[in-house]
Amino acid sequence: MLNISEANIKFQLDNLKIKVLHINYGVFYKPFPKHRHGNRFYEAHLVTGGKGTLVANGESYELKGGMLYMTGPLVEHEQITNADDPMDEYCIQFEITENQRTKPGKTAKALLETTFWIGDDTQNIKRLFEMLTEEAENKKIGYIQSVINLSFQVLVCIARNYVGSEQVGDYSAITPDDKRMLIADESFLFNYKTITLTELSRRLSLSPRQTQRFLKKTYGKTFMELKKENRASKKQG
Repeated sequence: MLNISEANIKFQLDNLKIKVLHINYGVFYKPFPKHRHGNRFYEAHLVTGGKGTLVANGESYELKGGMLYMTGPLVEHEQITNADDPMDEYCIQFEITENQRTKPGKTAKALLETTFWIGDDTQNIKRLFEMLTEEAENKKIGYIQSVINLSFQVLVCIARNYVGSEQVGDYSAITPDDKRMLIADESFLFNYKTITLTELSRRLSLSPRQTQRFLKKTYGKTFMELKKENRASKKQG
């Protein structure tokens, strides 16, 4: 059973700070009453089975397996299940804070500006929720980082559902921190035995102090903690 909360799941996506508040799976045997969320609060639902009805902003939408819907800030909604065929779903709740000093990329813009959306899931998000379920049940080494990575992918796939087949064309929207994360991932994955803080700082074009702050913000761990984690992971493998 998937139920992740209070796990301090935070990450950067373009110019957005994302805080995941709750990820869970549930079966609805009773209606979920009318309510709305506050500013910056978003909630995505992936229906995996059964039937039901969503009422959002006074409009009714039939729900069935394979459908995804998002309710963002101030969207009034309620969920009515079919008593003969109760609906089950995955749900991820997250909070978005925008850094208004930088321009949002297409992914951030899609997530931030879409306060309501409903349709078929074309990105197979179910597989990501199943992987999150496995992580939550086993809690093996690297559990939190894996949950962060999978949550990031869930949000990217949600945005891809919004924009359909639109392509970005190139990688020009990648931010400096995105590039640094790729460099750090590769350094710890392949050079965990020999990499030093000084060498990693050189690769990231940061000072050692800035590198430590970057690692703490991105991974929630210090340089030495990440080295030890990757060393332990290789021993177990």
